[in-house]
Amino acid sequence: MEEGPTRLNALSEMLVLSTYGNTKNVLVTAAELRGPLDREAVTLAVQRAAQDFPRLTSCIKEVKEHGKYYLVWVYRPDLSIPVTFSDLHVARSSTPFDAFVELMAPRLNRDWDLFREVPTQFYCLKLSEDLHIAGPAIHHVAADAGVAADFGRDVLLHYHEIVKGHELVHACQPHAISGAKKRLAPVRQSTWRDLAAKAREAVAHAMERPTLPVGTGAHDDRAQHHVKRLLSREETDRVGKVNRRHRVSLVDLLVTCANVAIERWNDVRGIPPGVLTTSMSVNMKGRFEGFDSSNNSALLFFKSLPEHRRDPVAYTRSVTLKRIKSLTNQIDLKFLQNVSGMTEALRRFPFPMRRRIVYFLMNRHQVSVAVTFLGVIWPETNLGKRTLDSCVTRAGDLTAIEVHGVGYKLLSSTQLLLIAYFFQGRLNLVLAASGSLFTRKESDAFIDLIIDTLLRDPAIVSTYNTQEPGRPPSTA
Repeated sequence: MEEGPTRLNALSEMLVLSTYGNTKNVLVTAAELRGPLDREAVTLAVQRAAQDFPRLTSCIKEVKEHGKYYLVWVYRPDLSIPVTFSDLHVARSSTPFDAFVELMAPRLNRDWDLFREVPTQFYCLKLSEDLHIAGPAIHHVAADAGVAADFGRDVLLHYHEIVKGHELVHACQPHAISGAKKRLAPVRQSTWRDLAAKAREAVAHAMERPTLPVGTGAHDDRAQHHVKRLLSREETDRVGKVNRRHRVSLVDLLVTCANVAIERWNDVRGIPPGVLTTSMSVNMKGRFEGFDSSNNSALLFFKSLPEHRRDPVAYTRSVTLKRIKSLTNQIDLKFLQNVSGMTEALRRFPFPMRRRIVYFLMNRHQVSVAVTFLGVIWPETNLGKRTLDSCVTRAGDLTAIEVHGVGYKLLSSTQLLLIAYFFQGRLNLVLAASGSLFTRKESDAFIDLIIDTLLRDPAIVSTYNTQEPGRPPSTA
């Protein structure tokens, strides 16, 4: 599928320009596979799947038009996606996920030269003869999490066809990550009042410093800790019952629990409650005509004062109402329009200078915690509706038993990122915490506190006290 040079959309351009210093903007979606693996078939499957994702085999180039600088995609079919095979050793005190992240960290932390190399690499790590972790690492400039999961799924589908000689039954299902069906909405024109409100909000975000959980991380520590928890089916069902009982969505409950966890964490350490802010990732695919691309992510922002969080049920519902109102008012689209305005205002400067400016501006906007809900990885359908179960779990003689999703240093001003998704009916939670904020031990304790909060019924206000969480949830 050959493509001529096309301009990067606003979000992709911002991600390229903000990739500087300690910001890397890399997405990893890997499956833990049980069974014998054919290396040659994996390599061929990656190259076949890449044919339907031209951005993953493209480089960027800067061009100058009428005195302004633009970044464009240049399709490079001559540069195939690198496929790396290596062994993965798991210490007795560790887990496959921990070993996977530790091995991948230096490979992700390097400075990707997107002008000379494709924004995608594929890794296949061997734990034993019948157990591997395999998946792509993709720079966020080329794809959002949905596209990354689509690509990983298609690799498995092609792998099955190569080793078995026929397509997988589920190959006809087009979506990798589930979400609510979106109704196409007309784009509203901005008024002078809207522009004034945007300016006030931008100044407020830049000047305000939200409350963070107090940790003992080293100020100059540039590392990032990734901690994963896999809830049991019983615990996942319990969370679902809480959602239905209080008529709220899981993503709203995650925002609530992450913020309440910060307050509980700080209260134990004698820190008074303060202003908490949260950024929530939303996917704009299918929302507006002409806006679908390989990057459809946008952000919504939530702010709460201590008095807002006294009643957890009311607080969760307020998050739900604000999310709905934000989408109704097209705040997700306005976020991208703001990003577009920022990049457009800097087009007189060449890439090195623009990158320094954008990196500085993006780091002025800080949040207490960021939350990303990915939905269901490779969902099944029942009577036309997608469920919590997963359909693409077998490819050739391989069985996908777990999926690991990692967002690696997406923005250095985001010191806490909580990623949530379902695979095979079980809720997965991954916390990325900056080493400048938390130690590894504190990262483990904080995600356990989030889950402890999540598994309680928010109607029982007295449970949100200063005690530390009890038994951590099942990781089996």
